[in-house]
Amino acid sequence: MSEPPDRRTAPWGRRLCPVAESRASGAYRVFSLLDAAGPAPEPGQFYMLATRSHWEQRGGRPFLPRALSVADAAPAPRSSLEPHGEPDLDRDGVRLDFLIEGVGPGTDRLCELEEGERVWVNGPLGNGFSSPRELSEDAAGAILVGGGIGIAPLALWRKRLAARNVPTRVLLGFRDAAHCGGLDDLFACCEVALASDDGHIGHHGYVTDLLAAMLEGDDAGTAVVYACGPPQMLDAVQALCASQGVAAELAMESPMACGYGACYGCAVPKPDGGYLRLCIDGPVIPAHGGGLGPPGRKPVSPSRREPERPRQCGFSKGGPQPLAPQRPTEFCGLELAHPVINASGTFDAIAARRVYGDALLDDFPFAAFVSKTITLEPRAGNAPQRIWETPSGMINSIGLPNKGLDGFLAEDLPQLGELPVPLIVSVMATGHEDFARMVSALEEREGVAALELNVSCPNVHSGLIVGEQPSETIALLEALRPLTRRPLIAKLTPNVADPAAVAVAAEEGGADAVSLINTVKASGGPVTGGLSGPAVRPMAIAQVRAVAAAVEIPIVGMGGVCDSADAAEMLAAGAALVAVGTENFRDPRAGSRIARELSERSERSLTLNLDSRSR
Repeated sequence: MSEPPDRRTAPWGRRLCPVAESRASGAYRVFSLLDAAGPAPEPGQFYMLATRSHWEQRGGRPFLPRALSVADAAPAPRSSLEPHGEPDLDRDGVRLDFLIEGVGPGTDRLCELEEGERVWVNGPLGNGFSSPRELSEDAAGAILVGGGIGIAPLALWRKRLAARNVPTRVLLGFRDAAHCGGLDDLFACCEVALASDDGHIGHHGYVTDLLAAMLEGDDAGTAVVYACGPPQMLDAVQALCASQGVAAELAMESPMACGYGACYGCAVPKPDGGYLRLCIDGPVIPAHGGGLGPPGRKPVSPSRREPERPRQCGFSKGGPQPLAPQRPTEFCGLELAHPVINASGTFDAIAARRVYGDALLDDFPFAAFVSKTITLEPRAGNAPQRIWETPSGMINSIGLPNKGLDGFLAEDLPQLGELPVPLIVSVMATGHEDFARMVSALEEREGVAALELNVSCPNVHSGLIVGEQPSETIALLEALRPLTRRPLIAKLTPNVADPAAVAVAAEEGGADAVSLINTVKASGGPVTGGLSGPAVRPMAIAQVRAVAAAVEIPIVGMGGVCDSADAAEMLAAGAALVAVGTENFRDPRAGSRIARELSERSERSLTLNLDSRSR
């Protein structure tokens, strides 16, 4: 699970940072945060942001944090970061400037920020821009091409290039006068060639017209291009650079929920097939060529619609806190430190290690780790768009991207074996034979503590969804039970009339436990898939309660768990363990936070019981 030695990692988890300033800049706003934890970002990196107060104020939205690229960064003395604390002369923080346009409930709320408010910050994330010589050995200079709000990450990159004495030309394009925001704030001290769609300033036309003229001169053989802006602009930049043989990097965007590789929502197609995860493989990618490229751009919010209503789900007071002493939890023969694990597909431990480094292992957020579901053959996943924010939740249509069984065994399993907690491997197939091959292969490997059977797929022979039919479920478990000594956990679908009947069938077939609920069928915007988040919690509680009344095997309860109150309700409904899912996208350390709060609730409850008995 080792990371590249030259990769700078982000502080583990999210933290609260105060707003130092917020001001208008044309149709946009510029706001500044003071980050005591640092480190200073590389040009092109981004942060996931959510306000501490009044998030989810409009009908349960915004629910997810918003991804914004950094427009400027400068040292900030620690005394200014903590005016009421003791200054630390050995360590300064950083002032972060962001350029933002209000286009929906999340960005609208960030536009309302006032000095002194606090914002949840996760980052810096993604890769930074490559140096010109890394893109082309013959590079003597750089051309920066920005469009609209896409000028933001180029501002910090221009300053860094200037500090390195790299000759740089800046070409910026804007829709109209109102949307020239950020120009004076971010590019006031440099020479800029301008274009505007309405002709109010500079060239009347597109910024790519300016690039085309520049590349036809002597610059084509000695410059590299960096571009950030609307997709149509980036397509044009890529075509121009390809026609002239000029190396380029494009700062891309894609709907994003987490920022650190957990959700698989920010997919962009690779030229050679498959998809990149823009948050960890980018956001900047090469303009041509098929491999993963270096670094940087602002990913966009998962949707751009409005609504109304608040709930502060799991946004605890302050940053990471030490885990309180836990009572061990026994589950299917495994002794776990506490009853909180992750839901499959909502936390990629390998990607998180790339982003956060060894701190992830030092304070791992779950008592056991459940892998993303693997299939027999590799899967690229569904085409974008994959995610859509809803009131108090999100819809995903990810499509189970994974390396297949062989890729998992060769590449992922050795890395997951370094985790400090038991590993539960989630598997899915469309027939008993494929399920059997995977279970048998995993039975031979060390480091696998248990298996989760994702039974949400159709059986290729019968055409029936295994998890929707008690007869299919019991037949599958009876076929797999003799193949492994390890605990088998049947993951049930909520999209069935009687989940308890399916759970009984799983128990009779030999399952050691069941887990529920998976996502609920839903559709929103361009995405049809599974709904998750607080919106499904009442359904999850009802189904866990019904299943607990019907079976004697333990239950892993999941569905909309955001804080210890939700987890306690799930445990009270009959769950032995609680799995955290979508909340991981908002708070990477949600598992630790919820486990700590559960322990504190338990201690308070014990104290109250002792007090009442002594009266």
